[in-house]
Amino acid sequence: MIPMAGPVDIAGRKVGYGEPVFVIAEAGSNHNQDLRLAKRLIEAAAYAHVDAVKFQLFRADWLYPSNCGPVDTPMGVVDFYEVLRRFALPSEWVRELKAYAEERGLIFLCTPFDEIAVSLLASLSVPAFKIASPELNHLPLLRAVAHYQKPIICSTGLSTLCDIEEALQSIRAEWPAASVILLQCVAAYPLPIEQCNLNVVRTLQEAFGVPVGFSDHTTDNESVPAIAVAAGACTIEKHFTLDHTLPGPDHPFALEPDELRGMVRTIRELESIELEERIASISRRLGENRVKTILGHGRKEIMPAEQPLYPNDKRSIHAIKNIRSGETLSRENMRILRSERNLTPGLHPRHWTTVLGAVAMQDIPEGMGVKWEHLLTRSIRV
Repeated sequence: MIPMAGPVDIAGRKVGYGEPVFVIAEAGSNHNQDLRLAKRLIEAAAYAHVDAVKFQLFRADWLYPSNCGPVDTPMGVVDFYEVLRRFALPSEWVRELKAYAEERGLIFLCTPFDEIAVSLLASLSVPAFKIASPELNHLPLLRAVAHYQKPIICSTGLSTLCDIEEALQSIRAEWPAASVILLQCVAAYPLPIEQCNLNVVRTLQEAFGVPVGFSDHTTDNESVPAIAVAAGACTIEKHFTLDHTLPGPDHPFALEPDELRGMVRTIRELESIELEERIASISRRLGENRVKTILGHGRKEIMPAEQPLYPNDKRSIHAIKNIRSGETLSRENMRILRSERNLTPGLHPRHWTTVLGAVAMQDIPEGMGVKWEHLLTRSIRV
């Protein structure tokens, strides 16, 4: 087992084994592009007594191909690209939201989804960066984040131990002494509680020697977070909303303010129990079978609930316009994007610098994943 690293410092708050649980209220895109609603989410997070409130900073055209097509979501079948455009956080709000959160005693966090977002957040002195699960293989993004030498919180949904190891290697190639927190995560929305697999918290601790938490996509506000803490999670991240019925992809499975407050209260009550006694205490309250089910088998693998998203929701290299045979591949005609379910993924982002400057040997339609066969020809001897 790799020795456990010490706590990570986020804005003066120690996060790690033996420290109070760091609770992140994930506002995500639940602001619905309404600044007042975004501020009300911050107020609700403060009411719930969380440690940090987090938003997401993305641009639709740097996240998915524009022709990714219709997708079945909690909102129904929608044109996913257009939904992203409608729910993207305007970058000019970030400074104001950060100040508003800090006025209310909250740590402000924000997930960047491209290098421009990373630069903006760094310029505003965010205390840490959060990497979403589908971006864990976006190695150029990880290096851009590591460049600023701020703590990095990485969700690990849609990933294996090998994927996580490659991500950490990429971060540490840029910042050898990187402060990293991993979050066990299953990328399903909502997540069935029987697939939480919370014993992975210990697996990740032993494999990588860093603090480990849980990014919780269940609709449960008490038993799952409590079992995660009992299993050793140092961080709990949970989506929240003002109202389940608001329009948007994340509202239906997010907690409302009183539910979020109840979750924090449960976590703080559990912290009064010695670490070694927490699982037994929770088992007496919830029943051993329920606790064992939620703890799971502890193997870090793609879970059944996230298989429909794998590997399409991971990043890969895509054409962003029609590329003609003989054309040179460049940043103007390619990006590292998610595929969604209607498109075929391209090459892994680890090949980005290799592909840049290559010549297309056949036409590559807009949105298509770039493959080796688009770049190479095989000579046939007769």
